[in-house]
Amino acid sequence: MSNNQQAQAKIEQTFLELLEKKPISEITIKEITAKSGFNRNTFYYHYKNIPDVLESIIRKMVDEILTSHPSEYYSLEDCFLAAIRIARENKKIINNIYHSSSRAIFERHLWHICEYSIASFISSFPEYIINHTPEEVVVIRDLFKFECFGFAIDWINRGMPDDVAEKIKILTFRANSLVVGSNQNNYG
Repeated sequence: MSNNQQAQAKIEQTFLELLEKKPISEITIKEITAKSGFNRNTFYYHYKNIPDVLESIIRKMVDEILTSHPSEYYSLEDCFLAAIRIARENKKIINNIYHSSSRAIFERHLWHICEYSIASFISSFPEYIINHTPEEVVVIRDLFKFECFGFAIDWINRGMPDDVAEKIKILTFRANSLVVGSNQNNYG
């Protein structure tokens, strides 16, 4: 790892440590540089401002999620769980991001996860794609994407309760059966 990469990693880690303890609005570049051991010039060499640090961190988290999951999802439940994984693993940090003026950064990347997951899920069923018009496939894909994103945002708004996996299971059962053609009468 180069010196520049080490500096970025240390600045980002320091930022996350601070974000774990307080909202973004209370974190300053001066505080980040003092805790990380780097000066302001080093900070500004790598980032324009604090939202730029946040963007870099979230982009790396999303990249890790997308590369650690299969390119094909076999259930919408898997898609939804992928979409909320970052938030589950970093509750305090996500809460501080979500309730800040930098919320749009998080939402943009959450949208990307939802889009990728749903597109992967739909493409896992070529017979579904073949049996529907391209317009129908786009509408169904978008519907699931909106549902995934909205569910994740609502879950965060409600304080990220632990019962999310069971609710996702209930929510996705009928939608999942639409694509895979399941005739099951219960989820479980």
